[in-house]
Amino acid sequence: MTMPIQNNAPSFDAADETMIDAEIDSVPAPVAPQKQNTTARFLLGASLVLIAFNLRPVFSSASALLPEIRTELGLSPLGASLLTTLPVVCLGAFSPLAPRLAQRIGSERTLLGVLLLLTLGTALRGLSSIPLLFLGTALAGAAIAVGNVLLPGLVKRDFASNAALMTGLYTMALCAGAASAAGLTLPIEQALGGSLEGALAVWALPALIVGLIWLPQVLASGRQARRSGFRVEGLWRDRLAWQVTLFMGLQSALAYCVFGWLVPILRERGLDGVAAGGIVSASVMVQAASCLVVPHIAVRGKDQRLINVTLCAFAVIALLGLLFAPLSTVWVWAIL
Repeated sequence: MTMPIQNNAPSFDAADETMIDAEIDSVPAPVAPQKQNTTARFLLGASLVLIAFNLRPVFSSASALLPEIRTELGLSPLGASLLTTLPVVCLGAFSPLAPRLAQRIGSERTLLGVLLLLTLGTALRGLSSIPLLFLGTALAGAAIAVGNVLLPGLVKRDFASNAALMTGLYTMALCAGAASAAGLTLPIEQALGGSLEGALAVWALPALIVGLIWLPQVLASGRQARRSGFRVEGLWRDRLAWQVTLFMGLQSALAYCVFGWLVPILRERGLDGVAAGGIVSASVMVQAASCLVVPHIAVRGKDQRLINVTLCAFAVIALLGLLFAPLSTVWVWAIL
């Protein structure tokens, strides 16, 4: 999902308003890009993209196996709803901790903790226990919440001259993670001889591997300069800030509804589980492409309201098509 771009946003007087990026709490000493080691910059960029990839499989992997989870673990319909809702609730509950943790121990160390906690939480989901399934989901959701806040700030901090490219790669990695889990979890379960536990826990491996890749960045961060955090003021009374917040909250809710429920809905309508996962996977990857194209179109206009309303209308039509139109047309609605 893309952030609406406002060209007519009200200006702020620097004398009485402090507008600063809340994600950036640990900033290195300035280094001229041309003097920085090319290999080191590549590894840093690749690490950030790989971390982004791991921030979505928790949502779509459980969704792909939701009927099997209910059958094998005896999970009630209410329990299934709570399982898909819990990580999203954690996103809101734990996001405010990210700037404080980054300011106290550094963004790099905080992200390493995120990857380790994500690995633990994802692994716990594969232990054939309903309490551990929920505990692992909550731990993974808390880790993702912190990572969601810190990663965009690090992209802007360390790749200021290539922010557009890195943001595009970061967004594509998020979509790729969700798409991979939606499309591959059920085939993995079948390849493991019907092991529900293995198919859920296998997504801990990418997080663990990326944690090892990220470790050199943590060790190098000990030599970086620190600066104090900043307060963000003036937003509570800003009408535009509340409008954008409401818009982003609703479109995020839409995205997580799709991650959590579209595969089970399509399976309930009669599609094979692998086919349903593949359809959702393809739909998410189309999102990745539109995230790169639509903003470039939107910024050419003076007002983005019309294009956002149009996209919302497309989403409503497509979702109704996925729910009620003949299954022979499902790919059309998924792509739309």
